[in-house]
Amino acid sequence: MEKHHKSLSVNACWAVLGNIFHSGSRFLIYIIIIKYFTSDRVGQFDYALAIATPLAFLINMELRTVLVTDARGQFHAGHCLSTRIMSNMIYIIFLVILALAMRINGSRQEMELLVLAGFIRIVESWADIYLGVLQKNEQMKRWAISQITKTTSVLVWALFISRFTDNISSILVGWLVITVMVIVLYDRVQAGRFGSCRLIWDRDKTNLLIQKGLPLGVFVTLAILNHQVAKYFIAPILGKAQVAYFGALMNFVFGAMAIQNGINQSLLPRLSRYYTESIKEFKRLLWRLLGISSLAMLAGVLGVLWQGEFILRFLYSPEYAQNVNLFFPVVLAGCLILLGMILGDAITACHRFKSRMIAMAAGLAVNILICWLCISRYGLKAAVWAALISSGITTFICLIVLINVMKRNDIAAGYDQGESGVDIDILT
Repeated sequence: MEKHHKSLSVNACWAVLGNIFHSGSRFLIYIIIIKYFTSDRVGQFDYALAIATPLAFLINMELRTVLVTDARGQFHAGHCLSTRIMSNMIYIIFLVILALAMRINGSRQEMELLVLAGFIRIVESWADIYLGVLQKNEQMKRWAISQITKTTSVLVWALFISRFTDNISSILVGWLVITVMVIVLYDRVQAGRFGSCRLIWDRDKTNLLIQKGLPLGVFVTLAILNHQVAKYFIAPILGKAQVAYFGALMNFVFGAMAIQNGINQSLLPRLSRYYTESIKEFKRLLWRLLGISSLAMLAGVLGVLWQGEFILRFLYSPEYAQNVNLFFPVVLAGCLILLGMILGDAITACHRFKSRMIAMAAGLAVNILICWLCISRYGLKAAVWAALISSGITTFICLIVLINVMKRNDIAAGYDQGESGVDIDILT
């Protein structure tokens, strides 16, 4: 069995590179679709992904995270794969029901897009387990190669096929086939170098995986819904073209989120260690992360203020540039989301999982409420302000929780030195 652990810095670089390349390629795929297809078609595509993605993460759970963080070796890849087969079967049932409902209320093409997007999520969920094996064994170079290979191939396919057809379904079919090929020819082979990936059917292990993975799946689903929920109101009220306009603006935020997540995940183990060993080092690393990320956010805000309309015209089209007045608040919402991600991951490093879930749930509730009450009257402006306000609430709660956690840590340190203090418990 091959096992060669890389240094933290090397693995962090590969993790960031893989996330940057992955998010960048997906951003370019979205641009290609916008360039070659009408806004209605783009809106149908975006709407299908908005339905298929949260449901997939909820039902399939976060088994990769459970596998990667399993320090005691309770689970093997085979346990996760067998559990994922069962969750995929449940997901397919829901997918068929949603597709039939969409066929009745919509069009055949919308149904096709939903089914294809759903099956892409299914095969990606299998790749997730194999990549989890690589991540657990600190083989982030192999992980990054897989991500780069998949997204590059899909990007080339999307560019090629868009010149010869006006059917977005053809792009998704290629996306599906390419993902399956990379899983079979690379992901499974590389994961097999670090242990058996054969299916293992064990009811007790499956039940334990569900107990551990479902709460994580709920958390990730809340996060995804918070960024997609506006589309559920925009589509029936304003039409699919408006979904495309909103999605095009938010796509900048999603790209930045993917990059920030890569950085955060590479630092999360060290933040966790510092929290237990030295709160001073924990604060120092957190301030560095906040400082560097804030400078990048400031550059983005200034860029939008300076050349926002040019950016939308150049990357998309004059049609999408008509919503340039919404670009600045979208970027502000994105900055709050990124800050919330940093603070939220710091909370995670402190093992305050419930607090972060409460923050996510509160933001989602506010987002839904504003969209429900205001989109029919104010249009896309209401959806953007809902994203801004909800992200602000989530970030504020995370900030309060983190301040409280660090204060409690300081008080505990004071007790160790014979001092006294008051224990404050807020959302923890």
